[in-house]
Amino acid sequence: MFNKLKEAVDFLMSKVGKIDVAIITGTGIDVNLSGDGILEINYGEVPNMPMPSTKSHKGYFSFLKKGNLNVAIAYGRFHYYERYTMQEVIFLPRVLGLAGAKLVILTNAAGGLNPMFEKGDLMIVRDHINMMGANPLKGDNIDELGEKFPDMSEPYSKTYIERIKRVVLSLGIDLKEGVYVGVAGPSMETPAETRFFRLIGGDAVGMSTVPEVIALNHMGLKPVAISVITNVNKPDCMEPAPIDAVIEAAGKASGRLSLILDKFLGEGV
Repeated sequence: MFNKLKEAVDFLMSKVGKIDVAIITGTGIDVNLSGDGILEINYGEVPNMPMPSTKSHKGYFSFLKKGNLNVAIAYGRFHYYERYTMQEVIFLPRVLGLAGAKLVILTNAAGGLNPMFEKGDLMIVRDHINMMGANPLKGDNIDELGEKFPDMSEPYSKTYIERIKRVVLSLGIDLKEGVYVGVAGPSMETPAETRFFRLIGGDAVGMSTVPEVIALNHMGLKPVAISVITNVNKPDCMEPAPIDAVIEAAGKASGRLSLILDKFLGEGV
Protein backbone atom coordinates (compact mmCIF):
# COMPACT_ATOMS: atom_id res chain seq x y z
CA MET A 1 0.00 0.00 0.00
CA PHE A 2 2.81 2.44 0.78
CA ASN A 3 4.25 1.95 -2.69
CA LYS A 4 0.85 2.68 -4.20
CA LEU A 5 0.60 5.84 -2.13
CA LYS A 6 4.07 6.93 -3.23
CA GLU A 7 3.21 6.45 -6.89
CA ALA A 8 0.20 8.74 -6.51
CA VAL A 9 2.18 11.30 -4.51
CA ASP A 10 5.06 11.34 -6.96
CA PHE A 11 2.65 11.89 -9.86
CA LEU A 12 0.88 14.83 -8.18
CA MET A 13 4.10 16.47 -7.02
CA SER A 14 5.56 16.16 -10.51
CA LYS A 15 2.61 18.24 -11.73
CA VAL A 16 2.13 20.80 -8.95
CA GLY A 17 5.00 20.49 -6.49
CA LYS A 18 4.51 20.42 -2.73
CA ILE A 19 0.99 20.92 -1.35
CA ASP A 20 0.65 23.19 1.70
CA VAL A 21 -3.09 22.98 2.40
CA ALA A 22 -5.69 20.50 1.20
CA ILE A 23 -9.48 20.70 1.29
CA ILE A 24 -11.69 17.65 0.79
CA THR A 25 -15.26 18.47 -0.19
CA GLY A 26 -18.33 16.61 1.01
CA THR A 27 -21.62 15.73 -0.64
CA GLY A 28 -23.11 18.71 -2.44
CA ILE A 29 -20.37 21.08 -1.24
CA ASP A 30 -18.59 23.33 -3.73
CA VAL A 31 -15.65 25.28 -2.29
CA ASN A 32 -14.54 28.33 -4.26
CA LEU A 33 -11.48 30.27 -3.18
CA SER A 34 -9.81 33.40 -4.51
CA GLY A 35 -6.31 32.86 -5.86
CA ASP A 36 -4.34 32.06 -8.95
CA GLY A 37 -5.42 28.84 -10.61
CA ILE A 38 -2.78 26.32 -11.60
CA LEU A 39 -4.53 23.31 -13.10
CA GLU A 40 -7.10 20.58 -12.63
CA ILE A 41 -6.35 16.85 -12.50
CA ASN A 42 -8.97 14.11 -12.65
CA TYR A 43 -8.64 11.37 -10.06
CA GLY A 44 -8.53 8.89 -12.93
CA GLU A 45 -5.17 10.33 -14.03
CA VAL A 46 -3.56 9.68 -10.65
CA PRO A 47 -1.99 6.23 -10.22
CA ASN A 48 -3.97 3.94 -7.89
CA MET A 49 -6.52 6.63 -7.01
CA PRO A 50 -10.08 5.31 -6.58
CA MET A 51 -13.03 7.07 -8.23
CA PRO A 52 -16.03 8.22 -6.16
CA SER A 53 -19.43 6.82 -7.08
CA THR A 54 -21.61 8.95 -4.79
CA LYS A 55 -23.78 11.57 -6.47
CA SER A 56 -22.20 15.08 -6.56
CA HIS A 57 -18.67 13.77 -5.83
CA LYS A 58 -17.00 14.84 -9.06
CA GLY A 59 -13.62 13.17 -8.71
CA TYR A 60 -10.99 15.78 -9.55
CA PHE A 61 -8.39 18.05 -7.96
CA SER A 62 -8.22 21.79 -8.40
CA PHE A 63 -4.86 23.34 -7.54
CA LEU A 64 -4.41 27.05 -6.89
CA LYS A 65 -1.94 29.49 -5.43
CA LYS A 66 -3.28 31.56 -2.54
CA GLY A 67 -0.67 33.98 -1.28
CA ASN A 68 2.34 31.80 -0.55
CA LEU A 69 0.24 28.66 -0.13
CA ASN A 70 -0.20 25.88 -2.65
CA VAL A 71 -3.79 24.75 -2.09
CA ALA A 72 -5.33 21.52 -3.34
CA ILE A 73 -9.11 21.16 -3.39
CA ALA A 74 -10.28 17.57 -3.77
CA TYR A 75 -13.78 17.54 -5.22
CA GLY A 76 -15.06 14.20 -4.02
CA ARG A 77 -14.13 11.55 -1.48
CA PHE A 78 -14.61 7.82 -0.96
CA HIS A 79 -17.05 6.27 1.50
CA TYR A 80 -17.06 2.97 3.35
CA TYR A 81 -20.57 2.27 1.99
CA GLU A 82 -19.19 2.31 -1.54
CA ARG A 83 -17.31 -0.68 -2.90
CA TYR A 84 -14.13 0.43 -1.19
CA THR A 85 -12.17 -0.99 1.71
CA MET A 86 -11.13 1.27 4.58
CA GLN A 87 -7.64 1.41 3.07
CA GLU A 88 -9.13 2.85 -0.12
CA VAL A 89 -11.37 5.24 1.83
CA ILE A 90 -8.30 6.86 3.42
CA PHE A 91 -6.12 6.78 0.30
CA LEU A 92 -6.94 10.40 -0.56
CA PRO A 93 -6.02 12.06 2.78
CA ARG A 94 -2.89 9.93 3.02
CA VAL A 95 -1.77 11.08 -0.43
CA LEU A 96 -2.43 14.72 0.46
CA GLY A 97 -0.50 14.39 3.70
CA LEU A 98 2.45 12.71 2.01
CA ALA A 99 2.44 15.44 -0.64
CA GLY A 100 3.27 17.93 2.09
CA ALA A 101 -0.07 19.27 3.35
CA LYS A 102 0.45 20.57 6.86
CA LEU A 103 -3.28 21.19 7.16
CA VAL A 104 -6.13 19.13 5.73
CA ILE A 105 -9.61 20.67 5.94
CA LEU A 106 -12.45 18.17 5.69
CA THR A 107 -15.99 19.21 4.83
CA ASN A 108 -19.10 17.07 4.93
CA ALA A 109 -22.87 17.09 4.71
CA ALA A 110 -24.40 15.92 7.98
CA GLY A 111 -27.74 15.39 9.65
CA GLY A 112 -28.31 17.51 12.73
CA LEU A 113 -28.87 15.72 16.04
CA ASN A 114 -28.75 18.82 18.23
CA PRO A 115 -32.32 20.21 18.38
CA MET A 116 -30.89 23.74 18.47
CA PHE A 117 -29.46 23.30 14.96
CA GLU A 118 -31.24 24.36 11.80
CA LYS A 119 -31.01 23.25 8.21
CA GLY A 120 -28.16 25.10 6.53
CA ASP A 121 -26.12 25.66 9.71
CA LEU A 122 -22.35 25.20 9.65
CA MET A 123 -20.76 23.21 12.48
CA ILE A 124 -17.06 23.01 13.23
CA VAL A 125 -16.22 19.57 14.56
CA ARG A 126 -14.44 19.52 17.92
CA ASP A 127 -14.56 15.73 18.39
CA HIS A 128 -16.12 12.61 16.93
CA ILE A 129 -17.61 9.23 17.83
CA ASN A 130 -16.77 6.31 15.55
CA MET A 131 -19.92 4.21 15.04
CA MET A 132 -18.80 2.73 11.72
CA GLY A 133 -17.87 -0.64 13.20
CA ALA A 134 -14.44 -0.41 11.58
CA ASN A 135 -11.12 1.36 11.99
CA PRO A 136 -8.87 2.24 9.03
CA LEU A 137 -5.75 1.28 10.98
CA LYS A 138 -6.84 -2.32 11.46
CA GLY A 139 -4.27 -4.79 10.15
CA ASP A 140 -0.57 -4.40 9.45
CA ASN A 141 0.79 -0.97 10.28
CA ILE A 142 2.49 1.15 7.62
CA ASP A 143 5.50 2.20 9.68
CA GLU A 144 6.47 4.89 7.16
CA LEU A 145 3.26 6.73 8.01
CA GLY A 146 3.16 6.52 11.79
CA GLU A 147 2.87 4.52 14.99
CA LYS A 148 0.32 1.70 15.22
CA PHE A 149 -1.57 3.29 18.12
CA PRO A 150 -1.91 7.03 17.46
CA ASP A 151 -3.00 9.30 20.28
CA MET A 152 -6.49 10.71 19.74
CA SER A 153 -6.75 13.10 22.68
CA GLU A 154 -6.87 16.01 20.21
CA PRO A 155 -8.20 14.58 16.94
CA TYR A 156 -8.99 18.04 15.54
CA SER A 157 -6.60 20.98 15.80
CA LYS A 158 -7.67 23.22 18.67
CA THR A 159 -5.40 25.97 17.37
CA TYR A 160 -7.01 26.06 13.93
CA ILE A 161 -10.50 25.69 15.40
CA GLU A 162 -9.98 28.84 17.47
CA ARG A 163 -8.59 30.68 14.45
CA ILE A 164 -11.59 29.73 12.33
CA LYS A 165 -13.95 30.85 15.09
CA ARG A 166 -12.26 34.26 15.12
CA VAL A 167 -12.58 34.49 11.33
CA VAL A 168 -16.25 33.59 11.49
CA LEU A 169 -16.86 36.23 14.16
CA SER A 170 -15.23 38.88 11.97
CA LEU A 171 -17.45 37.86 9.04
CA GLY A 172 -20.64 37.87 11.09
CA ILE A 173 -21.45 34.30 10.09
CA ASP A 174 -23.08 31.93 12.57
CA LEU A 175 -20.97 28.84 13.31
CA LYS A 176 -22.06 25.99 15.53
CA GLU A 177 -19.62 23.65 17.27
CA GLY A 178 -20.13 20.03 18.18
CA VAL A 179 -19.43 16.31 18.06
CA TYR A 180 -19.75 14.39 14.80
CA VAL A 181 -20.98 10.79 14.83
CA GLY A 182 -19.59 8.71 11.96
CA VAL A 183 -21.77 5.86 10.69
CA ALA A 184 -21.18 3.38 7.89
CA GLY A 185 -24.36 4.09 5.88
CA PRO A 186 -25.69 4.20 3.27
CA SER A 187 -29.12 3.99 4.90
CA MET A 188 -30.21 7.05 6.84
CA GLU A 189 -30.71 6.90 10.61
CA THR A 190 -33.84 5.49 12.22
CA PRO A 191 -35.64 7.47 14.95
CA ALA A 192 -34.22 5.12 17.61
CA GLU A 193 -30.68 5.48 16.26
CA THR A 194 -31.10 9.25 16.17
CA ARG A 195 -32.20 9.28 19.80
CA PHE A 196 -29.25 7.06 20.76
CA PHE A 197 -26.66 9.15 18.92
CA ARG A 198 -27.93 12.27 20.66
CA LEU A 199 -27.93 10.48 24.03
CA ILE A 200 -24.23 9.58 23.70
CA GLY A 201 -23.24 13.16 22.92
CA GLY A 202 -23.59 13.56 19.16
CA ASP A 203 -24.53 16.89 17.57
CA ALA A 204 -24.41 15.77 13.93
CA VAL A 205 -24.22 12.46 12.08
CA GLY A 206 -22.69 11.55 8.75
CA MET A 207 -21.03 8.81 6.71
CA SER A 208 -17.50 10.14 6.20
CA THR A 209 -14.71 12.15 7.85
CA VAL A 210 -13.99 9.87 10.83
CA PRO A 211 -11.74 7.38 8.96
CA GLU A 212 -9.91 10.27 7.29
CA VAL A 213 -9.31 12.00 10.62
CA ILE A 214 -7.97 8.80 12.17
CA ALA A 215 -5.62 8.33 9.19
CA LEU A 216 -4.37 11.91 9.38
CA ASN A 217 -3.73 11.64 13.13
CA HIS A 218 -1.82 8.44 12.42
CA MET A 219 0.43 10.56 10.18
CA GLY A 220 0.91 13.17 12.90
CA LEU A 221 -1.43 15.74 11.30
CA LYS A 222 -4.20 17.59 13.11
CA PRO A 223 -7.04 18.33 10.66
CA VAL A 224 -10.04 20.62 10.77
CA ALA A 225 -13.56 19.54 9.81
CA ILE A 226 -16.67 21.59 9.09
CA SER A 227 -20.11 20.04 8.63
CA VAL A 228 -23.00 21.51 6.69
CA ILE A 229 -26.21 20.59 8.50
CA THR A 230 -28.44 19.56 5.62
CA ASN A 231 -31.39 18.34 7.72
CA VAL A 232 -32.24 18.07 11.41
CA ASN A 233 -33.22 14.66 12.75
CA LYS A 234 -35.97 14.90 15.37
CA PRO A 235 -36.74 11.33 16.49
CA ASP A 236 -40.34 12.06 17.43
CA CYS A 237 -41.16 13.64 14.08
CA MET A 238 -38.61 12.32 11.57
CA GLU A 239 -38.77 13.72 8.08
CA PRO A 240 -37.32 12.06 4.96
CA ALA A 241 -33.88 13.27 3.86
CA PRO A 242 -33.53 12.27 0.18
CA ILE A 243 -30.07 12.62 -1.30
CA ASP A 244 -31.15 15.36 -3.74
CA ALA A 245 -32.40 17.47 -0.83
CA VAL A 246 -29.12 16.91 1.02
CA ILE A 247 -27.14 18.01 -2.05
CA GLU A 248 -29.33 21.10 -2.49
CA ALA A 249 -28.96 22.17 1.15
CA ALA A 250 -25.19 21.64 1.07
CA GLY A 251 -24.91 23.64 -2.12
CA LYS A 252 -26.78 26.59 -0.63
CA ALA A 253 -24.41 26.68 2.35
CA SER A 254 -21.28 26.42 0.19
CA GLY A 255 -21.04 30.18 -0.31
CA ARG A 256 -20.75 30.90 3.42
CA LEU A 257 -18.32 28.02 3.87
CA SER A 258 -16.17 29.32 1.02
CA LEU A 259 -16.07 32.81 2.56
CA ILE A 260 -14.84 31.38 5.84
CA LEU A 261 -12.14 29.22 4.28
CA ASP A 262 -11.04 31.98 1.91
CA LYS A 263 -10.42 34.47 4.72
CA PHE A 264 -8.93 31.82 7.00
CA LEU A 265 -6.38 30.72 4.39
CA GLY A 266 -5.75 34.34 3.42
CA GLU A 267 -4.18 34.76 6.85
CA GLY A 268 -1.80 31.88 6.14
CA VAL A 269 -1.24 28.69 8.07
